[in-house]
Amino acid sequence: MAKPTIRTSTYALVQVTVEVNAGSWGEGCKLDQVYRQAAASALGELHCALDKRGIRVVGVASIKAITTDTAVRNG
Repeated sequence: MAKPTIRTSTYALVQVTVEVNAGSWGEGCKLDQVYRQAAASALGELHCALDKRGIRVVGVASIKAITTDTAVRNG
């Protein structure tokens, strides 16, 4: 007895992680502002680049803020 052949149709959705250079901020800028503006900047860049191709941004997975000393103060 022959096994039946089943025809199927399949599609896939893939989520990927990307890294976007979101800019830099000067002295005196609070970290909450950096996180807020960095997320908005990165999402804006990705939306512009991907919307035309039917790709949508699902959300922000993480934000890393790298802070460096620009001056050494005593006291």
